[in-house]
Amino acid sequence: MAYITDWLSKVLAFILLAAVVDMLLPTSSFQKYARVVMGLLLLLVMLRPMWTLFSIDMEQELYDWVAQQTKDEKLEQELTVKQDRLESTKQLYILKNAEQQLRTQVEHELKNQFQKKIIDLNIEVHDWGEYAPEDIAQVDVYIASVDEKGSTTTVEEVVIDSSSTLQIDRKEDQSLIDFLSKKWNIPTEQLNIHMVEEGDSLE
Repeated sequence: MAYITDWLSKVLAFILLAAVVDMLLPTSSFQKYARVVMGLLLLLVMLRPMWTLFSIDMEQELYDWVAQQTKDEKLEQELTVKQDRLESTKQLYILKNAEQQLRTQVEHELKNQFQKKIIDLNIEVHDWGEYAPEDIAQVDVYIASVDEKGSTTTVEEVVIDSSSTLQIDRKEDQSLIDFLSKKWNIPTEQLNIHMVEEGDSLE
């Protein structure tokens, strides 16, 4: 658009200049020649865009366009990868904070009422919203007993393995499950509570 505007401006300027020159020239045979020359010059000015078009290296223009498209696509892919990494880091940070808050929320009452202590807690998420989980699949809670002094009864190194931990019998300790469900506002069917005993592991 800018090129066309510039071209039209030059054509109009040349026409005005030619009109002024024509008025200044005396009426004679020389005036006829002058008009012919100015007409040819006007034609050249009007045809200038076509010369410019034919002088373009189309192969180079095509190469530059493809190179730019490739560069833009590569940049977009890099931005997508960085965004995914940042998203994963943010989600991990949110989960760890949520797990810590859940532990802190019940720590005191869990110890006083049930003589239990949370060793580890893992939240599994189905779907994520923009800032927080939208659909929690399940929450795995690993619990150990504590003695009257408040220390855990497990004295060996604790490495939790979910495949080998003993899941609590819901009939025998339903009160503990109901307690956590109420405190955390999580349905009991989404709570997987495991007792950690000596020799069990958290892996």
